[in-house]
Amino acid sequence: MISIIIPTYNEAAVIEKTLEKLHVISGESEKEIIIADGGSTDNTAEIAEIYGRVLHCRKGRAKQLNDGVKQAKGEILFFVHADMFVPQGALTAICNQIKEGYDGGGFANEFDSHNKKIKRLGEILNFRFLGGREQSDRCIFYGDNGIFVKRDVFEKLGGFKDIPIMEDYDFSVRMKKQFKVKQIQFPKIIVSARRHIAAGFFKTRMQWILIKKLYLLGFSPQKLAKWYADMR
Repeated sequence: MISIIIPTYNEAAVIEKTLEKLHVISGESEKEIIIADGGSTDNTAEIAEIYGRVLHCRKGRAKQLNDGVKQAKGEILFFVHADMFVPQGALTAICNQIKEGYDGGGFANEFDSHNKKIKRLGEILNFRFLGGREQSDRCIFYGDNGIFVKRDVFEKLGGFKDIPIMEDYDFSVRMKKQFKVKQIQFPKIIVSARRHIAAGFFKTRMQWILIKKLYLLGFSPQKLAKWYADMR
């Protein structure tokens, strides 16, 4: 079984579209959908109950993901964002990678709008036009790559660190160092461009780049999270 775990907080505007797609996609194994809600004050939980099991968790993405895993029944864990479009074939692709001996990984992705503009801006600001590769091509993933992992591997890694930002990056780096991981290039996960549209394309990309660099330099995730404001 694949346990699909979605952390939510005030995502009523987008959650139904995500869950409708997840509800109908099929794969070689059974699936369950777990919505780990961090105390939404809108009707996120009420919408989500139609499509999956809603858990009322402590707020904080790492906490919500870890709480979701505790209630999950699957041998494979698949972490999905509330505004993410998971295409048909994704679950089969995950199962195939596990069968081939991989312990986890993530997907290549593209944005639901302005994809070329956002990707090109990322190439320029990260100097990838000089020959560098996108981070997920190096098997280091953020949450918007749809991280998947075998349950026993997740437990050996101790789950997500309880930090307010970069918990996905941290987990992915630790997973790559200790286990065999793979990027699924097709089908691609479709992620929302809503933050780029709301906050500005250049500003959003620069925030991502600077937050990662400052995190690697040892800046506190608590301070970095205050800079990267919740847009909901």
